[in-house]
Amino acid sequence: MLAERVLALRPQRSGGARVVNVADTDNAGSRRVAALLAERIRRQTELPSLLEEIPGERQGASFEHLISDFLKDCLGHMPPSSGSWEVLPGPALDSFAQYRHLRELKRLSDEHEELRLYLGSAYVIRPDIVVARHPMEDEELGVDLIGRGDDLARATFLRKSNAAAHLALPVLHASVSCKWTLRSDRAQNARTEALNLIRDRKGRVPAITVVTAEPMPSRLASLADGTGDIDRVYHVALYELQGAVQDFVTEDPTKGYWEEDLARMVRGLRLADISDLPFDLVS
Repeated sequence: MLAERVLALRPQRSGGARVVNVADTDNAGSRRVAALLAERIRRQTELPSLLEEIPGERQGASFEHLISDFLKDCLGHMPPSSGSWEVLPGPALDSFAQYRHLRELKRLSDEHEELRLYLGSAYVIRPDIVVARHPMEDEELGVDLIGRGDDLARATFLRKSNAAAHLALPVLHASVSCKWTLRSDRAQNARTEALNLIRDRKGRVPAITVVTAEPMPSRLASLADGTGDIDRVYHVALYELQGAVQDFVTEDPTKGYWEEDLARMVRGLRLADISDLPFDLVS
């Protein structure tokens, strides 16, 4: 993130001091924690200082690209027994076996105006990143597990021989929503995406996760707290964030609740470091 100037410095409004670009420029606590966080990350690199952000750069798109590369690399090192995984950026949901019926729904909606008015476009979802698993030949599932003539397992998406039922489309194993920072609208968008994934699928619910670089515990709580429509929120530098928040509270003890909120989410297994994500995806 630092080398590609995704996590970087940007000028503050009104010509003030530069701030780290994950900070809310209108919130002094956010600015300070973001600075402490970025410095802790920088010390793990060979960079002498934080770089300036690229003018006109879309941090969100660059962030998605980095997370996608990270997941591809990690899943590529998983043992073969964990499965065959493919990381894809932003395909439509109807590309996957559990959501194939959305193609027909869209076709009917395009043909019939009244149906389109009733359904709207809530079913048209393109997750930022998906982890897919491809159907397998019976021989790959295990020697003599299912015989060629056995009348078994005719509906599962995992068997390639069931292609007549679902065109051997890949199975959507996980949706990874990338949110560079969390403002109220972004948190709500992530929850809406999660609910649509749950309601619209046929079969099991894919893993529903969010990855973010947000520095403020209260904004992390807007997604990490709740009833579980999102499996877990992952921070790109949770351990560094914990240290940064501790330093901030040392400077300003009145903000002790920042540290308490962060600890509560971690202790409650609602917030984890991104290094946990590849293992959770294949578990």
